[in-house]
Amino acid sequence: MVKNFKDYAEWIEKNQQYLTEISDKIWEFAELGFQEYKSSDLLIKTLIESGFNVDKGVASIPTAFVASYGDGKPTIAVLGEYDALPGLSQTTDPKRKPLKEGAAGHGCGHNLLGTAGIAAVLAVKEAIDAGEIKGIVKYYGCPAEEKFNTKGYMINPGLAFEDIDISITWHPGIVNEIALQSNTAMNDVYFKFYGKTAHAAGDPYNGRSALDAVELMNVGANYLREHMISDARIHYVITNGGLAPNVVPAEAEVHYFVRAPERHQVDELYNRLIKVAEGAVLMTETQLEIDFLSGTYNPLRNDVVNNVIYEKMKELGPPVFNKEELDFALELKKTIPPPDFTGLKKIVPPDKWEKAMRYHQEPMFPVISRPLGKGMVAAGSTDVGDVSWYTPLGEFSTACHVTGSPGHSWQNVATSGMSIGHKGMIKAAQVICLTALEFLNNPELVKKAREEFNNTFKEKKYKSPFPEGYKIPFHRFEKVNK
Repeated sequence: MVKNFKDYAEWIEKNQQYLTEISDKIWEFAELGFQEYKSSDLLIKTLIESGFNVDKGVASIPTAFVASYGDGKPTIAVLGEYDALPGLSQTTDPKRKPLKEGAAGHGCGHNLLGTAGIAAVLAVKEAIDAGEIKGIVKYYGCPAEEKFNTKGYMINPGLAFEDIDISITWHPGIVNEIALQSNTAMNDVYFKFYGKTAHAAGDPYNGRSALDAVELMNVGANYLREHMISDARIHYVITNGGLAPNVVPAEAEVHYFVRAPERHQVDELYNRLIKVAEGAVLMTETQLEIDFLSGTYNPLRNDVVNNVIYEKMKELGPPVFNKEELDFALELKKTIPPPDFTGLKKIVPPDKWEKAMRYHQEPMFPVISRPLGKGMVAAGSTDVGDVSWYTPLGEFSTACHVTGSPGHSWQNVATSGMSIGHKGMIKAAQVICLTALEFLNNPELVKKAREEFNNTFKEKKYKSPFPEGYKIPFHRFEKVNK
Protein backbone atom coordinates (compact mmCIF):
# COMPACT_ATOMS: atom_id res chain seq x y z
CA MET A 1 0.00 0.00 0.00
CA VAL A 2 1.47 3.34 -1.07
CA LYS A 3 1.35 6.03 1.57
CA ASN A 4 2.57 9.61 1.68
CA PHE A 5 4.83 9.96 4.69
CA LYS A 6 6.00 13.50 3.97
CA ASP A 7 4.09 14.77 7.01
CA TYR A 8 6.72 13.09 9.18
CA ALA A 9 9.57 14.75 7.31
CA GLU A 10 7.71 18.01 7.91
CA TRP A 11 7.43 17.10 11.62
CA ILE A 12 11.22 17.12 11.75
CA GLU A 13 11.28 20.51 10.01
CA LYS A 14 8.75 21.94 12.47
CA ASN A 15 10.78 20.68 15.43
CA GLN A 16 14.17 21.71 14.12
CA GLN A 17 14.80 24.29 16.85
CA TYR A 18 14.32 21.64 19.55
CA LEU A 19 16.54 19.21 17.62
CA THR A 20 19.32 21.70 16.90
CA GLU A 21 19.42 22.61 20.60
CA ILE A 22 20.19 18.95 21.37
CA SER A 23 22.92 18.91 18.72
CA ASP A 24 24.44 22.15 20.00
CA LYS A 25 24.56 20.88 23.58
CA ILE A 26 26.46 17.78 22.44
CA TRP A 27 28.73 20.05 20.37
CA GLU A 28 29.45 22.06 23.53
CA PHE A 29 30.02 18.93 25.65
CA ALA A 30 32.60 17.67 23.09
CA GLU A 31 33.31 14.48 25.05
CA LEU A 32 35.92 11.96 23.97
CA GLY A 33 35.29 8.25 23.41
CA PHE A 34 33.90 6.35 26.42
CA GLN A 35 33.65 9.68 28.26
CA GLU A 36 30.37 10.80 26.63
CA TYR A 37 28.36 10.78 29.85
CA LYS A 38 26.59 14.13 29.35
CA SER A 39 25.93 13.45 25.67
CA SER A 40 24.50 9.97 26.18
CA ASP A 41 22.45 11.13 29.20
CA LEU A 42 20.90 13.91 27.10
CA LEU A 43 19.97 11.53 24.28
CA ILE A 44 18.63 8.92 26.70
CA LYS A 45 16.54 11.56 28.52
CA THR A 46 15.12 12.77 25.19
CA LEU A 47 14.10 9.25 24.18
CA ILE A 48 12.61 8.28 27.55
CA GLU A 49 10.56 11.46 27.66
CA SER A 50 9.19 10.52 24.23
CA GLY A 51 8.10 7.08 25.40
CA PHE A 52 10.97 4.88 24.22
CA ASN A 53 12.17 1.93 26.24
CA VAL A 54 15.90 2.36 26.84
CA ASP A 55 18.50 -0.25 27.79
CA LYS A 56 21.46 1.55 29.33
CA GLY A 57 25.06 0.38 29.66
CA VAL A 58 24.76 -2.11 26.81
CA ALA A 59 27.65 -4.60 26.59
CA SER A 60 28.92 -3.19 29.93
CA ILE A 61 29.80 0.11 28.24
CA PRO A 62 28.52 2.97 30.46
CA THR A 63 27.77 5.33 27.56
CA ALA A 64 26.24 2.76 25.17
CA PHE A 65 22.48 2.28 24.97
CA VAL A 66 19.67 0.95 22.80
CA ALA A 67 16.23 2.60 22.66
CA SER A 68 13.17 0.96 21.08
CA TYR A 69 9.58 1.81 20.25
CA GLY A 70 6.70 -0.14 18.71
CA ASP A 71 5.95 -3.83 18.30
CA GLY A 72 5.74 -6.51 15.65
CA LYS A 73 7.84 -6.67 12.50
CA PRO A 74 9.96 -5.45 10.82
CA THR A 75 12.60 -3.95 13.11
CA ILE A 76 14.54 -0.96 11.80
CA ALA A 77 17.82 0.09 13.44
CA VAL A 78 19.12 3.67 13.26
CA LEU A 79 22.76 4.08 14.31
CA GLY A 80 23.97 7.05 16.35
CA GLU A 81 27.37 8.35 17.48
CA TYR A 82 28.32 11.29 19.72
CA ASP A 83 32.04 11.22 20.55
CA ALA A 84 34.41 14.10 19.80
CA LEU A 85 38.08 14.30 18.84
CA PRO A 86 41.02 15.55 20.94
CA GLY A 87 42.62 18.95 20.39
CA LEU A 88 40.02 20.32 17.96
CA SER A 89 38.15 22.81 20.12
CA GLN A 90 36.84 25.63 17.92
CA THR A 91 34.24 28.39 17.97
CA THR A 92 31.74 28.86 15.15
CA ASP A 93 34.18 31.27 13.55
CA PRO A 94 35.79 31.08 10.08
CA LYS A 95 39.24 31.66 11.60
CA ARG A 96 41.11 29.32 13.94
CA LYS A 97 39.86 30.22 17.41
CA PRO A 98 39.58 27.43 20.01
CA LEU A 99 36.81 27.61 22.57
CA LYS A 100 39.32 26.16 25.00
CA GLU A 101 42.96 25.62 24.05
CA GLY A 102 43.78 21.91 23.76
CA ALA A 103 40.21 20.75 24.40
CA ALA A 104 38.18 18.37 22.25
CA GLY A 105 35.87 19.30 19.39
CA HIS A 106 33.41 17.63 17.02
CA GLY A 107 35.71 17.48 14.00
CA CYS A 108 33.73 14.56 12.57
CA GLY A 109 30.32 16.10 13.26
CA HIS A 110 29.11 13.33 15.56
CA ASN A 111 26.91 15.81 17.41
CA LEU A 112 24.98 16.08 14.14
CA LEU A 113 25.19 12.35 13.43
CA GLY A 114 23.70 11.30 16.76
CA THR A 115 20.99 13.96 16.80
CA ALA A 116 19.76 13.27 13.25
CA GLY A 117 19.13 9.66 14.25
CA ILE A 118 17.17 10.82 17.30
CA ALA A 119 15.10 13.16 15.11
CA ALA A 120 14.34 10.35 12.67
CA VAL A 121 13.19 7.81 15.27
CA LEU A 122 11.04 10.43 17.03
CA ALA A 123 9.32 11.15 13.70
CA VAL A 124 8.84 7.43 13.02
CA LYS A 125 7.26 7.13 16.49
CA GLU A 126 4.73 9.77 15.40
CA ALA A 127 3.77 7.55 12.45
CA ILE A 128 3.46 4.49 14.70
CA ASP A 129 1.28 6.40 17.17
CA ALA A 130 -0.91 7.63 14.30
CA GLY A 131 -1.50 4.01 13.23
CA GLU A 132 0.16 4.61 9.85
CA ILE A 133 2.59 1.71 10.21
CA LYS A 134 3.48 -1.18 12.51
CA GLY A 135 6.87 -2.45 13.52
CA ILE A 136 9.76 -1.51 15.77
CA VAL A 137 12.24 1.32 15.43
CA LYS A 138 15.47 1.19 17.43
CA TYR A 139 18.10 3.82 18.08
CA TYR A 140 21.61 2.56 18.79
CA GLY A 141 23.70 4.84 20.97
CA CYS A 142 27.24 3.84 19.94
CA PRO A 143 30.10 5.61 21.77
CA ALA A 144 33.81 5.85 20.95
CA GLU A 145 33.57 5.34 17.18
CA GLU A 146 36.81 7.30 16.79
CA LYS A 147 38.69 4.96 19.12
CA PHE A 148 37.01 1.59 19.23
CA ASN A 149 34.74 -0.85 17.39
CA THR A 150 31.86 -0.36 19.81
CA LYS A 151 29.28 -1.62 17.31
CA GLY A 152 31.25 -4.82 16.72
CA TYR A 153 31.65 -5.29 20.46
CA MET A 154 27.89 -4.88 20.91
CA ILE A 155 27.43 -7.57 18.25
CA ASN A 156 30.03 -9.89 19.80
CA PRO A 157 28.10 -10.92 22.93
CA GLY A 158 24.84 -11.08 20.97
CA LEU A 159 23.46 -8.34 23.16
CA ALA A 160 22.18 -5.69 20.81
CA PHE A 161 21.89 -6.44 17.10
CA GLU A 162 19.75 -9.59 17.16
CA ASP A 163 16.60 -9.66 15.00
CA ILE A 164 17.34 -6.42 13.11
CA ASP A 165 15.81 -6.40 9.62
CA ILE A 166 17.28 -3.16 8.24
CA SER A 167 20.00 -0.81 9.54
CA ILE A 168 20.37 2.82 8.47
CA THR A 169 23.18 5.23 9.19
CA TRP A 170 24.64 8.44 7.81
CA HIS A 171 27.64 10.70 8.30
CA PRO A 172 28.14 14.45 8.00
CA GLY A 173 30.21 15.18 4.92
CA ILE A 174 31.04 17.63 2.16
CA VAL A 175 28.72 16.03 -0.40
CA ASN A 176 25.17 14.66 -0.60
CA GLU A 177 25.50 11.03 -1.66
CA ILE A 178 24.89 7.42 -0.76
CA ALA A 179 27.94 5.47 0.41
CA LEU A 180 29.02 2.95 -2.22
CA GLN A 181 32.74 2.77 -1.54
CA SER A 182 33.99 0.32 1.04
CA ASN A 183 36.53 1.13 3.77
CA THR A 184 39.49 -0.82 5.04
CA ALA A 185 39.18 -3.46 7.72
CA MET A 186 41.56 -2.85 10.62
CA ASN A 187 43.26 -4.19 13.75
CA ASP A 188 44.38 -1.80 16.49
CA VAL A 189 47.03 -3.44 18.71
CA TYR A 190 49.71 -2.65 21.30
CA PHE A 191 52.89 -4.76 21.42
CA LYS A 192 54.58 -4.48 24.81
CA PHE A 193 58.05 -5.90 25.40
CA TYR A 194 59.65 -6.74 28.75
CA GLY A 195 63.40 -6.96 29.19
CA LYS A 196 65.90 -6.47 32.01
CA THR A 197 67.17 -3.11 33.18
CA ALA A 198 70.87 -2.30 33.64
CA HIS A 199 73.22 0.68 33.62
CA ALA A 200 73.72 1.47 29.93
CA ALA A 201 77.39 2.43 30.49
CA GLY A 202 78.40 0.44 33.58
CA ASP A 203 77.02 -3.01 32.82
CA PRO A 204 74.97 -3.05 29.61
CA TYR A 205 75.80 -6.74 29.17
CA ASN A 206 73.50 -7.50 32.11
CA GLY A 207 70.58 -5.76 30.42
CA ARG A 208 68.03 -6.93 27.85
CA SER A 209 66.57 -3.90 26.10
CA ALA A 210 62.83 -3.87 25.55
CA LEU A 211 63.38 -0.85 23.31
CA ASP A 212 65.72 -2.90 21.11
CA ALA A 213 62.85 -5.36 20.67
CA VAL A 214 60.48 -2.56 19.66
CA GLU A 215 62.97 -1.16 17.15
CA LEU A 216 63.75 -4.56 15.69
CA MET A 217 60.02 -5.25 15.34
CA ASN A 218 59.58 -1.95 13.51
CA VAL A 219 62.49 -2.76 11.18
CA GLY A 220 60.93 -6.14 10.47
CA ALA A 221 57.53 -4.53 9.84
CA ASN A 222 59.11 -2.13 7.36
CA TYR A 223 60.71 -5.04 5.50
CA LEU A 224 57.31 -6.75 5.54
CA ARG A 225 55.83 -3.87 3.52
CA GLU A 226 57.59 -5.17 0.39
CA HIS A 227 55.78 -8.49 0.71
CA MET A 228 52.19 -7.44 1.35
CA ILE A 229 49.45 -6.33 -1.02
CA SER A 230 49.80 -2.72 -2.16
CA ASP A 231 46.41 -1.69 -0.75
CA ALA A 232 47.31 -2.78 2.79
CA ARG A 233 48.68 -0.35 5.36
CA ILE A 234 50.77 -0.72 8.52
CA HIS A 235 51.22 2.33 10.77
CA TYR A 236 52.91 2.47 14.15
CA VAL A 237 54.06 4.83 16.88
CA ILE A 238 56.36 4.10 19.83
CA THR A 239 54.34 4.89 22.95
CA ASN A 240 57.03 3.97 25.49
CA GLY A 241 60.72 4.01 24.64
CA GLY A 242 62.16 3.94 28.15
CA LEU A 243 62.96 6.54 30.80
CA ALA A 244 66.54 7.68 30.19
CA PRO A 245 69.36 7.01 27.70
CA ASN A 246 71.67 5.68 30.40
CA VAL A 247 69.17 3.05 31.58
CA VAL A 248 68.55 -0.08 29.55
CA PRO A 249 64.73 -0.04 29.21
CA ALA A 250 63.03 -2.92 30.96
CA GLU A 251 59.73 -2.01 29.28
CA ALA A 252 58.88 -0.58 25.88
CA GLU A 253 55.76 -0.46 23.77
CA VAL A 254 54.66 0.19 20.20
CA HIS A 255 51.13 0.84 18.95
CA TYR A 256 50.16 -0.58 15.52
CA PHE A 257 47.27 -0.22 13.07
CA VAL A 258 46.99 -2.95 10.43
CA ARG A 259 44.60 -2.18 7.54
CA ALA A 260 43.55 -3.95 4.33
CA PRO A 261 40.53 -3.93 1.99
CA GLU A 262 39.20 -7.26 3.32
CA ARG A 263 38.93 -8.63 6.85
CA HIS A 264 40.70 -11.90 5.97
CA GLN A 265 43.62 -9.88 4.56
CA VAL A 266 43.97 -8.04 7.87
CA ASP A 267 43.94 -11.35 9.74
CA GLU A 268 46.68 -12.77 7.51
CA LEU A 269 48.87 -9.66 7.71
CA TYR A 270 48.35 -9.35 11.46
CA ASN A 271 49.48 -12.96 12.00
CA ARG A 272 52.65 -12.22 10.02
CA LEU A 273 53.24 -9.10 12.11
CA ILE A 274 52.98 -11.20 15.28
CA LYS A 275 55.74 -13.44 13.89
CA VAL A 276 57.89 -10.35 13.34
CA ALA A 277 57.32 -9.38 16.99
CA GLU A 278 58.19 -12.90 18.11
CA GLY A 279 61.37 -12.71 16.05
CA ALA A 280 62.32 -9.52 17.88
CA VAL A 281 61.81 -11.38 21.15
CA LEU A 282 64.23 -14.12 20.06
CA MET A 283 66.87 -11.60 19.02
CA THR A 284 66.72 -9.63 22.28
CA GLU A 285 65.87 -12.32 24.86
CA THR A 286 62.84 -10.31 25.96
CA GLN A 287 59.22 -11.21 26.56
CA LEU A 288 56.17 -10.07 24.60
CA GLU A 289 52.67 -9.11 25.66
CA ILE A 290 50.06 -8.39 22.95
CA ASP A 291 47.27 -6.03 23.98
CA PHE A 292 44.56 -6.23 21.31
CA LEU A 293 42.61 -2.98 21.39
CA SER A 294 40.09 -3.30 18.58
CA GLY A 295 39.32 -4.67 15.13
CA THR A 296 36.80 -3.77 12.43
CA TYR A 297 35.36 -5.20 9.23
CA ASN A 298 35.22 -3.64 5.78
CA PRO A 299 31.66 -2.37 5.14
CA LEU A 300 29.53 -4.05 2.46
CA ARG A 301 26.46 -1.86 2.11
CA ASN A 302 23.14 -3.21 0.85
CA ASP A 303 22.04 -1.98 -2.59
CA VAL A 304 18.33 -2.36 -1.83
CA VAL A 305 18.61 -0.16 1.27
CA ASN A 306 20.93 2.31 -0.45
CA ASN A 307 18.57 2.61 -3.43
CA VAL A 308 15.68 3.56 -1.15
CA ILE A 309 17.90 6.12 0.58
CA TYR A 310 18.92 7.57 -2.79
CA GLU A 311 15.28 7.92 -3.90
CA LYS A 312 14.42 9.73 -0.67
CA MET A 313 17.42 12.04 -1.08
CA LYS A 314 16.29 12.96 -4.59
CA GLU A 315 12.73 13.42 -3.38
CA LEU A 316 13.78 15.79 -0.57
CA GLY A 317 16.58 17.57 -2.42
CA PRO A 318 19.90 18.82 -0.98
CA PRO A 319 20.25 21.22 1.96
CA VAL A 320 19.75 24.80 0.78
CA PHE A 321 22.05 27.46 2.20
CA ASN A 322 21.37 31.20 2.33
CA LYS A 323 23.76 33.98 1.33
CA GLU A 324 25.06 34.49 4.87
CA GLU A 325 25.92 30.79 5.17
CA LEU A 326 27.57 30.69 1.75
CA ASP A 327 29.61 33.79 2.60
CA PHE A 328 30.72 32.10 5.82
CA ALA A 329 31.65 28.95 3.86
CA LEU A 330 33.68 31.01 1.37
CA GLU A 331 35.58 32.65 4.21
CA LEU A 332 36.22 29.29 5.86
CA LYS A 333 37.32 27.80 2.53
CA LYS A 334 40.20 30.28 2.45
CA THR A 335 41.76 28.42 5.41
CA ILE A 336 41.67 25.06 3.60
CA PRO A 337 44.51 23.90 1.29
CA PRO A 338 43.49 23.12 -2.30
CA PRO A 339 41.96 19.64 -2.38
CA ASP A 340 43.61 16.64 -4.00
CA PHE A 341 41.17 15.20 -6.56
CA THR A 342 43.14 12.00 -7.20
CA GLY A 343 40.51 9.83 -5.53
CA LEU A 344 37.63 11.67 -7.20
CA LYS A 345 39.16 11.16 -10.65
CA LYS A 346 39.04 7.40 -10.11
CA ILE A 347 35.28 7.33 -9.69
CA VAL A 348 33.95 10.19 -11.87
CA PRO A 349 33.45 9.33 -15.58
CA PRO A 350 35.46 11.61 -17.93
CA ASP A 351 32.31 13.16 -19.41
CA LYS A 352 31.14 14.17 -15.91
CA TRP A 353 34.48 15.47 -14.66
CA GLU A 354 34.03 19.13 -15.55
CA LYS A 355 30.66 19.29 -13.79
CA ALA A 356 32.01 17.45 -10.73
CA MET A 357 34.91 19.89 -10.46
CA ARG A 358 32.51 22.82 -10.64
CA TYR A 359 30.40 21.41 -7.82
CA HIS A 360 33.46 20.76 -5.65
CA GLN A 361 34.66 24.33 -6.15
CA GLU A 362 31.41 25.73 -4.76
CA PRO A 363 31.54 26.71 -1.05
CA MET A 364 28.84 24.12 -0.27
CA PHE A 365 28.03 21.10 -2.44
CA PRO A 366 24.78 22.08 -4.22
CA VAL A 367 23.24 18.83 -5.57
CA ILE A 368 22.47 15.18 -4.82
CA SER A 369 25.44 13.32 -6.28
CA ARG A 370 24.80 10.39 -8.59
CA PRO A 371 25.91 7.04 -7.09
CA LEU A 372 29.64 6.60 -7.70
CA GLY A 373 32.49 4.49 -6.36
CA LYS A 374 31.02 1.00 -6.32
CA GLY A 375 33.82 -1.52 -5.78
CA MET A 376 36.35 1.05 -4.57
CA VAL A 377 37.93 1.12 -1.11
CA ALA A 378 38.20 4.46 0.66
CA ALA A 379 40.89 5.29 3.20
CA GLY A 380 40.09 4.95 6.87
CA SER A 381 38.05 2.42 8.81
CA THR A 382 34.66 2.42 10.52
CA ASP A 383 32.80 0.15 12.92
CA VAL A 384 29.75 0.50 10.67
CA GLY A 385 31.50 -2.26 8.72
CA ASP A 386 30.70 -4.86 11.36
CA VAL A 387 27.00 -3.97 11.35
CA SER A 388 26.92 -4.29 7.54
CA TRP A 389 28.14 -7.90 7.89
CA TYR A 390 25.40 -8.61 10.43
CA THR A 391 22.32 -6.86 8.99
CA PRO A 392 21.36 -5.25 5.65
CA LEU A 393 22.72 -1.72 5.99
CA GLY A 394 22.50 1.49 3.98
CA GLU A 395 24.55 4.65 4.51
CA PHE A 396 24.74 8.17 3.10
CA SER A 397 26.09 11.64 3.78
CA THR A 398 24.75 15.17 3.51
CA ALA A 399 26.66 18.42 3.09
CA CYS A 400 27.40 19.73 6.59
CA HIS A 401 30.95 20.92 5.92
CA VAL A 402 32.65 23.19 3.40
CA THR A 403 33.75 21.54 0.14
CA GLY A 404 37.37 20.46 0.35
CA SER A 405 37.35 20.49 4.14
CA PRO A 406 39.56 17.67 5.45
CA GLY A 407 38.17 15.10 7.86
CA HIS A 408 38.82 15.60 11.56
CA SER A 409 39.50 19.31 11.15
CA TRP A 410 38.72 22.43 13.15
CA GLN A 411 36.86 23.71 10.08
CA ASN A 412 34.40 20.85 10.52
CA VAL A 413 34.00 21.71 14.19
CA ALA A 414 32.98 25.24 13.19
CA THR A 415 30.26 24.18 10.74
CA SER A 416 29.05 21.37 13.02
CA GLY A 417 28.04 23.96 15.62
CA MET A 418 26.11 26.35 13.39
CA SER A 419 23.29 26.58 10.85
CA ILE A 420 25.31 24.99 8.02
CA GLY A 421 25.66 21.77 9.99
CA HIS A 422 22.10 22.06 11.32
CA LYS A 423 20.66 22.14 7.80
CA GLY A 424 22.62 19.07 6.72
CA MET A 425 21.54 17.30 9.91
CA ILE A 426 17.84 18.07 9.45
CA LYS A 427 17.98 16.87 5.84
CA ALA A 428 19.70 13.66 6.95
CA ALA A 429 17.06 13.09 9.64
CA GLN A 430 14.31 13.44 7.05
CA VAL A 431 16.03 10.97 4.71
CA ILE A 432 16.43 8.41 7.53
CA CYS A 433 12.81 8.90 8.60
CA LEU A 434 11.34 8.39 5.13
CA THR A 435 13.64 5.42 4.45
CA ALA A 436 12.62 3.73 7.71
CA LEU A 437 8.92 4.35 7.00
CA GLU A 438 9.30 2.91 3.48
CA PHE A 439 10.66 -0.37 4.86
CA LEU A 440 8.16 -0.47 7.74
CA ASN A 441 5.36 -0.10 5.18
CA ASN A 442 6.71 -2.55 2.60
CA PRO A 443 7.45 -6.14 3.73
CA GLU A 444 8.46 -7.11 0.19
CA LEU A 445 11.20 -4.49 0.22
CA VAL A 446 12.50 -5.86 3.52
CA LYS A 447 12.49 -9.34 1.98
CA LYS A 448 14.48 -8.13 -1.04
CA ALA A 449 17.08 -6.49 1.19
CA ARG A 450 17.43 -9.71 3.18
CA GLU A 451 17.72 -11.81 0.00
CA GLU A 452 20.51 -9.56 -1.26
CA PHE A 453 22.22 -9.75 2.14
CA ASN A 454 22.01 -13.55 2.20
CA ASN A 455 23.40 -13.76 -1.32
CA THR A 456 26.28 -11.36 -0.54
CA PHE A 457 27.27 -13.33 2.54
CA LYS A 458 26.56 -16.79 1.20
CA GLU A 459 30.27 -17.62 1.30
CA LYS A 460 31.28 -15.06 3.93
CA LYS A 461 30.65 -15.45 7.64
CA TYR A 462 30.90 -12.81 10.31
CA LYS A 463 33.30 -13.80 13.04
CA SER A 464 33.97 -11.31 15.78
CA PRO A 465 37.35 -9.62 15.35
CA PHE A 466 37.75 -9.64 19.12
CA PRO A 467 39.62 -12.52 20.78
CA GLU A 468 37.51 -14.95 22.80
CA GLY A 469 36.98 -13.69 26.35
CA TYR A 470 38.02 -10.17 25.40
CA LYS A 471 37.20 -7.32 27.78
CA ILE A 472 37.49 -3.68 26.80
CA PRO A 473 40.76 -2.23 28.18
CA PHE A 474 39.18 1.01 29.40
CA HIS A 475 42.50 2.02 31.01
CA ARG A 476 43.98 2.35 27.52
CA PHE A 477 41.34 4.86 26.50
CA GLU A 478 41.66 6.86 29.70
CA LYS A 479 45.36 7.20 28.93
CA VAL A 480 44.64 8.35 25.36
CA ASN A 481 41.88 10.74 26.47
CA LYS A 482 44.21 12.48 28.91
